[in-house]
Amino acid sequence: MHHHTQALAIAERLAADLAPGTLGIGLFGSVAKGTDHPHSDIDLFLAVDADPGTEVRQVEGRMVTLARKSAADLEGGLAHPWEAVTAVGAWRTARILHDPDGRMADLQARARAWTWESIGAEADRWAARELVGLAEEVHKTHGMLALDRPRAAAANRAILVLQLGYALAVAGRLVCDSENDLWDAVAAAEGPDWAAAWDTAAGVLPADHETGCRAALALYRIAADRLAHHLDAGDRAIVDTARDLTI
Repeated sequence: MHHHTQALAIAERLAADLAPGTLGIGLFGSVAKGTDHPHSDIDLFLAVDADPGTEVRQVEGRMVTLARKSAADLEGGLAHPWEAVTAVGAWRTARILHDPDGRMADLQARARAWTWESIGAEADRWAARELVGLAEEVHKTHGMLALDRPRAAAANRAILVLQLGYALAVAGRLVCDSENDLWDAVAAAEGPDWAAAWDTAAGVLPADHETGCRAALALYRIAADRLAHHLDAGDRAIVDTARDLTI
């Protein structure tokens, strides 16, 4: 596990160099959990008062991602449904490298005690809004197939594949350690019909272009049926119209 030892050493050295001027530094992801491979990036989150943003460095042949976030943005990972799916799990397994005021430890403790009940109503509303918004991608995918515009259809198909996964992860109250774990978790939670459609639409299973696009439309149909009870009358009309195009 030389690569893991090297990654930890890089993270700890960078944390020591970056500590001045930060409110806290945490190591997240596979390196923090000890499940990294030689090409895993090293994810460091820095709590800062100013100049948030993301920087990527190359250190000793390893890619290092430095995500600078305000304390409010870090806390938002526990409050926003679209972030909580992966942020809660990431915080639970994070390795805290610099924490002068204890705020990183506090966030980790809150993540370990966190449940979906704290934002349940907002989670359902968000998943429903995502479904409504993605109705446009259904119309586009269907239309671009009819117009024989394969690249445009493929782009909209990809949006459906990725974003519907997040919507169902929130609706299913999933918590994943990282986005890499999300797709398997959703497939396991939603069952074989979803898994087969997702694998076909995403290219895991061999399929021609049109079949892949039809599979992405099938994902929307599954999600629409799954989330129907969260829709009001106006939203249901939008979703039902899109759903009719997936048959």
